[in-house]
Formats: sequence, structure tokens, C-alpha cells
Amino acid sequence: MQRFIFATILFLMIYPLQAQEFKADVTINAASVRGSNKQVFRTLEKAIEEFINKRRWSDKQFQNHEKIKVDILLNIKEYDINKNKITAELYFRSYRPVFKSDYETLLLNLVDKNFEFTYREFEKLDFNIELFDNNLVSTLAFYAYVALGHDFDSFKENAGKPFYEKAEIVQTNAEQNGVKGWAKDNKNNSKGDLIELLLNDNSKYYHKALYTYHRWGLDMMADRLALGKNNIITAINYLKKLKDENHNSDYLIKIFFDAKADEIVQIFSAGPPVNTAFVVNKLRNLAPNYDFKWDEIMKKGDNSRRSGFGGPPRSPQNIKSDRERSQMPKQKEGDMPFKK
Repeated sequence: MQRFIFATILFLMIYPLQAQEFKADVTINAASVRGSNKQVFRTLEKAIEEFINKRRWSDKQFQNHEKIKVDILLNIKEYDINKNKITAELYFRSYRPVFKSDYETLLLNLVDKNFEFTYREFEKLDFNIELFDNNLVSTLAFYAYVALGHDFDSFKENAGKPFYEKAEIVQTNAEQNGVKGWAKDNKNNSKGDLIELLLNDNSKYYHKALYTYHRWGLDMMADRLALGKNNIITAINYLKKLKDENHNSDYLIKIFFDAKADEIVQIFSAGPPVNTAFVVNKLRNLAPNYDFKWDEIMKKGDNSRRSGFGGPPRSPQNIKSDRERSQMPKQKEGDMPFKK
């Protein structure tokens, strides 16, 4: 018996328990809902956190420090207590650690403006990828798979495809049940439109941009700031190539800059000098709705030579990651294309 206990302890020391993939924080804002009985929203908040955090979403092995940070905000607009029907805005954000840094970069910043679902207090959130049962569960699962896809894409080129394929299964089941917001209609930036774009061969430069921006850009900045900054330009050039070759790519480009606009301003407003006007012209072409932010780069660019750091801003959180997937290979000057 003692040998068995010793062997079990030794096994756990050598093979530490693997954790689920996500570390999600969920906030529900029900300030606009009339009535005093808002316990249902506190219960729902906890149920969503447990659904995301305690479920295994893949066969990949994650240590505790490798968990993907996710913030979910549900802004409740209407609540029909008789039908258990909730209408809300859903905000879904996921983050990725940057190599040799306590900074976490915003990887996804998605918004579902008219999100409708039913929920009874204490209802268990069950999920079967092959079946559609509840719009709340399917939507959370869809975004979880998209977040996993983006996370893996950012560490290895095209590594996210298996997760996008799972998200498509969820999307197909929901669309077949006639649920609003899931159709592939190329009109309303639906979840169907998103997954169709992510799996389209014509979107290869989006995945290249994700990988280059994070792996060769942000991750490189701790050791080779100027090279990392130039590789961010390479990622922007991949997005320009995406736009030139795929006229239906505006939604993907929007998703990229919705997450990265503030960060890009920080990167190109200081540090090793680059051709700021050239970069800003590219950004104006790709994301004209963020012109007011690109203007900030031009205003601050004159001070860049006097600044000691041009990478992403430091996070106030002392979060570090040494996950194996973030170990940086060496890169030589000229390894990356599209530098001009």
C-alpha cells in the first residue's frame, strides 16, 4: 500500500495535473432591468464562468499558467421573466501573454449586439457539439473555439484550424435551427460570416498576420525591439495583401484592428524610428474608422527618437508565461517578407 501511495505521489510530481484551457471572468450588468429580483443574473454569472472554465475544450495539455484569459460582459437590455427570455449585448475578449513580459495583449475583442437566449435560474448549461439545445450555450462554445483558434494561430501558423472547424459545427447546428445571428449570408457580420471567413483559403493572409504580429512581432520585442517592430509592419502588409486579394475580408480586418488599434498606436508612437508616414498610410487604407487613432501616431512620432521603448505598454498585472509554445526561435534579418 505504501508503495502504491509513493508511486501515485511520484506520478503527480512528474506529470502535474492538467488544467482546462480558460480562465474566464464573467460580469453581468443588469442595471437597466426593472425590478428587485436580480439574483437570477448572479446565478447566471456563476454558471457561465463554470461552463467556460471547468469544461475541457480540446485534447491539448494546458498548465495553470498557460490558461487563456477571457473577459465576458453581458449587458442586459431586456428580461422577460415570464418567458425566461433575455436580450443582451455580449462582449467577449481574450488575451495572450507576450514572451519575456508581464504584458498580455488583447487577441480578440468581439461584440454581439443583439444576443437573445432563454435561461431559467439554476438551469444547468449542458453542451453537445453535435446538437443545438440553447443559444446561450452554443454562443459561448462558438466564441470559446474561436478564441482557442486565435490563440494557437498566434503561436504557430495555421494551428488554429481544428478549433475553427469545431466552431463551424456549432454554427451549422444553430443555423439549421433557424436561430438569428448564425446564418452565412455575408451581410450582417454574423457568427456564420465569421467562421466562413476564418476557414476560407482566401483568408490565409489573416492567419499569417496573426502569427507574424504575435510570434515575430510582440514576442521578439523583449530582445530585439527594432526587428519586432518591423515584423509588426510585415503583419500589417499581410492584412493589406488580404484586402487586395479577398474583397470580402473587411470583417476579418475589422476584428483585427478592434483588438489591436490601441496597441499599434503605442508601438509606433515611440521607440526605434520607422517610416511613420508609410505605416500610417497603410493603416488608414485598412482601417479608416480608426483614423483618429492613426493621427495619434503622427502626432507622437516626432518624439519617438527620444523614447526608450516602442513596444506594447506594460500591464499593471504581474502575469508571466513560460508556456512552451511561446519559446521564441532565433530570427535573422531578412527572414520575413514584405518589409517595404
